[in-house]
Amino acid sequence: EPGKAEAELADTEKSIKTFLTYRKTGPPIFPDGLFESWSAPDTLPAWLSEEELRYYVDKFQKSGFTGGLNYYRNLNR
Repeated sequence: EPGKAEAELADTEKSIKTFLTYRKTGPPIFPDGLFESWSAPDTLPAWLSEEELRYYVDKFQKSGFTGGLNYYRNLNR
């Protein structure tokens, strides 16, 4: 459903930080309310600098997530 995932990803910084620091075994599962069950860490891990995080946040604030989401929306068409 277009717009639903984009709304969940509206907080770009939290979304990027959460994606980059997700640390569970097995493939990620993306249920409705994705970020209700995932949480971003209060501090960044040693391998991710604030400058690197800011780079990705800035890029996705400009482009949004729709292009990447549309790829997955159309895999089975």
